[in-house]
Amino acid sequence: MNQKRSGIYFFLFTIIFLIKAFILRYVVMKGFENASVVILEMSYVIALFLLIELVVKKGKLLVYLVIDIICSLLFFSIAIYSSYFGTVPSYLDLANLNQIGTLGESISILISPKYFIFFLDFVLLIPIIIFVKIKKLELFLLKVKHIGWGVLLFIFLAILLFFVSKGDRLIDPLSTAAEKGILNYELIQIYHDYVETADANANVTNKRIMEVKNAKKIGDGDALFGVAKQKNVIVIQMESLQNMIINQKIDGQEITPNLNKLIKESYYFPRVYQQIGAGNTSDAEFQMNTSLYPAGNQAISKMYANRKFPSLPRLLKDNQYKTMTFHADDVTYWNRIQLYPALGFEKYYDKSYFKDRDKIGAYGASDEVLYEDSLKVLEGMHKKNQKFYAHIISLSSHTPFELPERKISLKLPQKYDNTVFGHYLEAQHYADKALGEFIENLKKKGIWDDSVVVVYGDHSGLNGGLIQEKDNALIGEMLGHGYTLADRFNIPFIISVPGQKAEVKTNLGGQVDMMPTLTNLLGIPLDKQIHFGQDLFNYENNLIGMRYYMTAGSFLHNQTMYLAGKTEDDESKNFDMKQHKYVDVTEKDNKNYERMLNLYELNDAYLKGLPVRKTTESQN
Repeated sequence: MNQKRSGIYFFLFTIIFLIKAFILRYVVMKGFENASVVILEMSYVIALFLLIELVVKKGKLLVYLVIDIICSLLFFSIAIYSSYFGTVPSYLDLANLNQIGTLGESISILISPKYFIFFLDFVLLIPIIIFVKIKKLELFLLKVKHIGWGVLLFIFLAILLFFVSKGDRLIDPLSTAAEKGILNYELIQIYHDYVETADANANVTNKRIMEVKNAKKIGDGDALFGVAKQKNVIVIQMESLQNMIINQKIDGQEITPNLNKLIKESYYFPRVYQQIGAGNTSDAEFQMNTSLYPAGNQAISKMYANRKFPSLPRLLKDNQYKTMTFHADDVTYWNRIQLYPALGFEKYYDKSYFKDRDKIGAYGASDEVLYEDSLKVLEGMHKKNQKFYAHIISLSSHTPFELPERKISLKLPQKYDNTVFGHYLEAQHYADKALGEFIENLKKKGIWDDSVVVVYGDHSGLNGGLIQEKDNALIGEMLGHGYTLADRFNIPFIISVPGQKAEVKTNLGGQVDMMPTLTNLLGIPLDKQIHFGQDLFNYENNLIGMRYYMTAGSFLHNQTMYLAGKTEDDESKNFDMKQHKYVDVTEKDNKNYERMLNLYELNDAYLKGLPVRKTTESQN
């Protein structure tokens, strides 16, 4: 056991990995705060490298190089993902990068030359390896018995590090990665997904949820309950639609003339905010139909696709509605082929129905085709006097917002040329035009007057590394103030109800509030179905949480947005959304932060405890 082996590659690649780990932390965390966790995480790497030294006798350099290439690609992917989404991807996100719609389409914009630093070592390694080979250096000799003891020691440290952390709260990827390390976060996530079981005794009740939210009811009755009873329900989810462009003009042209017109005939909620998680558009569909929070760090459509969700489609089916959803993309995208039966939709219409007619971008048929072909189905139902619920997901205004010339009708000043914001305005103007034509056709067919029509944005489109300085300047010019997180996450929520007067409702809301607000109008009580939202006509003092695009526990309340710190040492901030400036954090804010975390824990316990759906339950 006195045999000695050269450890030059062990030391060389250990140093390389350590440097890359520090760089990745700086890129993702925007600094070196809590950087000592990188040293702790090295126990995993050192254990692996020592194992290579012990087991591999020939081709050792090749093994190290393969590991280095894999890690470089991994770090490169994490850096790009983080630059757009502002958080750390889970192992499932990394395995499904082709499903991250906005990231895949906008990759050329998101890739910054600085991220290629993760591959810089390959240039430097060539002369070093040649030098070592020529000189036949025998530096850093390691005794085999010492390697063996080292393997055991560092495996023990790695296991200890994992077991100390595995039981911690896992609500927010970024804060967990900041405190425990990025690699350790991935291992903890795997443990929570496949080993940890749900608390079967979790006290998840509507009463408990409202107590934690501290929601206050307005008055004694239920305002507007049942005013739309027995009406058809048409819900339109608009791709990347942000509220800031509503009622805005460029050179005298309305950006969204049809939405502006619709607002004048509807209930309009201008202070509603996105609450999606890693599933983006599919999470927005989920929230609209369940009033539950998404999983946050993983797409609901993948993580809980085998569950049976209490939902709006199931409630309406019990009330003799036919339920269906329309999306011009392939139903396998974001695993909607499993999400739709999990939500209880009786039928879906996807690319196989719409084909690629008048295709825009990489996804599918244009919004014009989407609405035109969806209308055929709705008209057939209407002629049979069959009540229906139709959830229609628009697509043409998806990133990178580049339309064919024939679809561009908004004439922008030259300063908008070749900007993401300019393309965004053109795409939203087109989406609005297609929506306006759909509304007019619903009226011509006699469907409009017998239907509740809901329109809302799924999530922001102008975010992260996608927008450049010029975009920020143009957005700020339109808004009259700097582009803030509040502007980014604010989405419109509009409900048209036959016979009801238009009204602007300024109370705060989120995507979990959409279903309770709608069911109140339909006269369908939710007291026997767990839901985390509240009816915006009858409740105030809302607590709106977002757990993916902001650190978990962050929330909106009244006029402020509370931005939770990533670690215990990172100070939380409070942003006044009306004055567009930071204000002091109060004790009440800190209590609401804990309330928000408690709501997520109740939500996650409820999701894990839901019954598994029969695999035979499907559609089409």
